[in-house]
Amino acid sequence: MKPYLKVLFPLLAYSATYGTIWLHELGHALVYRYFGCKPDLLDLHVPWHFAAASPDPLDAECAAGLSAFQSFQASMGGIAVNMLLALAVFVLLRRLRMGIWPTWWLSVFVLANLTEAASYLTLSNIRPLGDMIAVQEYCPALRVPLGMLGLGLILCIIHFIKQLPAKWRMGLSIYCAVMAACMVGMRFVFAG
Repeated sequence: MKPYLKVLFPLLAYSATYGTIWLHELGHALVYRYFGCKPDLLDLHVPWHFAAASPDPLDAECAAGLSAFQSFQASMGGIAVNMLLALAVFVLLRRLRMGIWPTWWLSVFVLANLTEAASYLTLSNIRPLGDMIAVQEYCPALRVPLGMLGLGLILCIIHFIKQLPAKWRMGLSIYCAVMAACMVGMRFVFAG
């Protein structure tokens, strides 16, 4: 591998991951804004290391006054954005013919969004962590269909990776596994 590629690939993967996390938090912020709890929509807390990312700052009094259903909606906002973005970019990849670099970055972006959503709906659903805590508080029975949805997303990840060029498959499979492990680990430490 050429030396500049050893730096470029991780930076591109990081930018896709950071964008995924930022947009996930924007999904929460949109719902909080709808309920009047988020004065500045684009003011989000997403540190470079991703740990403890949140839609903060929120109007704490307003957020504390939300019903269990409204809290559930706010929690699912991030996951919904991840799934919608993955679908939209997947369709874009199928429709457009692009060069190798945009295609690789968009593929990583699709996988990052699918992995973020799947890790919440499966691994963080076993012992409710992060966004799944609001699901548990609103309606514990929803954990089962959401877990099944998460398993479906894992199948989508596998299918998507199988469609990619052979030389990308191993690296992107490892990327997804590491991303899922890191995200769940950080949720366990910071939001559990």
